[in-house]
Amino acid sequence: MALLFVLISMFTLAPAFAKTQEHNAKGQPHDTKAQQHIVSIKIINAKTNKPVTDEKLNVALRVDQIGSVAMPTDKDGIIEVKTGDATTIRILSNMYADCRSRGELYTDYSITEIRNNGITTGNLCSDARPKAKPGELILFEIPRIDIPRYPHPPASHAPIIPVEPKEKP
Repeated sequence: MALLFVLISMFTLAPAFAKTQEHNAKGQPHDTKAQQHIVSIKIINAKTNKPVTDEKLNVALRVDQIGSVAMPTDKDGIIEVKTGDATTIRILSNMYADCRSRGELYTDYSITEIRNNGITTGNLCSDARPKAKPGELILFEIPRIDIPRYPHPPASHAPIIPVEPKEKP
């Protein structure tokens, strides 16, 4: 009878035990339901193609946005963001120069699109265009000292034509 109890217990508990033994790529246990609410933001130096490890990116989640939070990158240039019920995410560079166009700077990126396909932001600083993996948002930045400086505005060679006000007839 005891042997029968042990066998039944093993078969009924085996699926639950197996679930607790699932691990992610880093060897840590993970909960697939909790992972569905996490987005990885990968920040890459557009000049060197290396991770930016000392940025504090401004991250705003949109359900009813109140403000943004400065979030630090890890040693791999990644920020793991728990998105909760938010539908969009907005990111702004903090300590580095952003390589996106002005029109893309204040973009609200769809969290569903990031989870399903991944998003690579625009990159005006180099030709790098890696494809983001599902669940990943890639942002390109450069150190502020690498921003090109122009000593003078462009010279205009257009002739100056004085405009005289017309008199009333």
